[in-house]
Amino acid sequence: MGPVMKGDSASTDPHRAMKILITGINGFVGSILRRALEDRGHQVTGIDVRSGGPGTRAVDITDGNAVLDCIAEATPDFIFHLAAISRVAYDNPSLLYGINVNGTLNLLSAAGRLAKKPAFLLVSSSQVYGIVEDDRQPINESTPLSPVNHYGASKAAAEHIARVFHCDHGLPLCIVRPFNHIGRGQDPHFFVPKITSAIKEKKPDIELGNLSVTRDFLDVRDVVDAYIRLMEQFQDGQVYNIASGIGYRLSDLLGLMQKISGVTLQVRKSDSLMRKNEIVKAIGDRSLLSDACGWQPSYDIENTLKWILSE
Repeated sequence: MGPVMKGDSASTDPHRAMKILITGINGFVGSILRRALEDRGHQVTGIDVRSGGPGTRAVDITDGNAVLDCIAEATPDFIFHLAAISRVAYDNPSLLYGINVNGTLNLLSAAGRLAKKPAFLLVSSSQVYGIVEDDRQPINESTPLSPVNHYGASKAAAEHIARVFHCDHGLPLCIVRPFNHIGRGQDPHFFVPKITSAIKEKKPDIELGNLSVTRDFLDVRDVVDAYIRLMEQFQDGQVYNIASGIGYRLSDLLGLMQKISGVTLQVRKSDSLMRKNEIVKAIGDRSLLSDACGWQPSYDIENTLKWILSE
């Protein structure tokens, strides 16, 4: 199935305060997205496996009845679906598919039952592309989906399910495939927060995996800006990469963080952190997104790393 579905511009008015629901609202991206939307005057509620804060309900998205009740009560105009297990090396595939696939199915089913169907922004991942040859980079949205890990496969499955709800149930849908994004509050298992912790704790060394891989990194604030622009200029049925178009070797990123902090870490390579079917290079093409809503990154990598390290 091609990356762009038939659809028209949806009736989301950027000047009207909307009722917005965010799944995974207490997470790394969700908490920043919530603040940005509230600053624009929108009424924001959310669900998260971890409850907390006004307007937030503790809901396990694998519980279909709980999701149905929550969506029916909230009657949102717009849904940002962020909730997922996002670790590529997650060691429990059954739980990963349960949340990323069945949880998404429950949300789509509940949204599709509302009399006035909300617009639905599904956060997928660049991992759906899998291993892409160097001569086909930067990766655009027409690149075939060919995931090589369970996380990427779960996101590809969620995309296909969402397309069916869009085509058969008339659910307004936009799919985004963000590349790596970093910022304050990210899970410590990821590369940049792991190094940040070691630097702040003044550890003499750090255990890392393959530093020769190249990744496209974005500031989480730029990712949130892209999500909001797509809400305000909603194009029903479209798929967009969210990417900087710039690749960084992990070794260079480590070097830049050491330069900014003035702390040098001795690296110990760990076989346990080496991934099978490693995606050696992943750089995204953001052209479609830029043309659609004028988005481009505002923060360069050095500014983002300084922001993270100064927390």
